[in-house]
Order: sequence, then structure tokens, then C-alpha cells
Amino acid sequence: MRTFIAVEVPDSAKDRIAQLINHLKTTGTDIKWVEPGNIHVTLKFLGNIETDRPAVIRDGLSAALDSADAFDLKLGRIGAFPDMNRPRVFWVSIEEGRSELIAMQQRIESELHARGFVREERPFSPHLTIGRVRSPRGISKLTDLVQDMTFATDPFTVKRAAVVKSDLKPDGPLYTVIDHVELE
Repeated sequence: MRTFIAVEVPDSAKDRIAQLINHLKTTGTDIKWVEPGNIHVTLKFLGNIETDRPAVIRDGLSAALDSADAFDLKLGRIGAFPDMNRPRVFWVSIEEGRSELIAMQQRIESELHARGFVREERPFSPHLTIGRVRSPRGISKLTDLVQDMTFATDPFTVKRAAVVKSDLKPDGPLYTVIDHVELE
């Protein structure tokens, strides 16, 4: 079962991101855009896990978030990995609540590592993926547009972390929340 841990994004923010993606699509760039309903902040990708592991994941997640308080996130600028000169992935940044999100992810990483999950080597970079570049067609038009854009959402409260199952389908992934742990 392909699984990850995520912070879910409310519909109001997904709607704003859908408007952004529709605007960016006008550039004709060869990008696989993320379906707005699938927008989330990945805290830890677990990969393919055995069907008996969700209980271990929940135990680790509960321990990691035991004394964690709910906090607000606000989305902001648009960027790309590895950078705007060689974009492979376009994303929306976390402008407020970033330090709380990083602390949350680090606690989750530690607790799950203690339970036998592989520790992520790369440093955590809080973001919401909105598109993946398929070819360089039209990319300069898109990067020019993005660099001059402003984007923001209203703040929203992070109240839980979700364990999400990802089923890869021909028309895109299907995400299903299989468990979650509430923040205080």
C-alpha cells in the first residue's frame, strides 16, 4: 500500500490554487498539473508499506503529535525545484506557520524512524506541489509569468495530520485518508 503523511488543505485554499493553476495553464507549458482536490502538504512519504503497518504509523504519529497544538498556515509565493532556471516541479510556499510545520515534520520523522521507517535524507522544504514539468516547451513563458506574480490565501488552521493511501491510476493518483491524528 503506497502511503504518505500529510497536512490536508481546506477547500477554500484549494479553490484559490485551482484559479492559479487555470491561469498558469494559459502559458501552454507542458506540465502535469496537480488536480486541486489532491493538493496537500506532504510531511513524510512512506512508500509501499505492508498492510499491517498503519497501526505502527498511527502509534508513531500519535507520539509525535502528543503535545502539539493546532496552528495556522498561510500560503504564498510560487516557486520551483530545483530553481526557476531549471524547473522540474512548481509549488506554492508556506508563508506563515512554516516553523511550526517544520517542527511537526521533524517530530514525525523521528518517531517513525524509531519504529523502523527510513529517515528522509533531504531537508524538509514545506510546500504544496502544483505541477511537474514534462518537457521544456513553453517553460520560459511560465517562469516569466510566475516571477512577476503575487499569490496568497487566507490563513487556515492545521488541526490534524492524515495518513493517506495513494492509488496510482492512469488519469492520476487517487488519495484516500485511512487514518489521522488530531492536534490539540
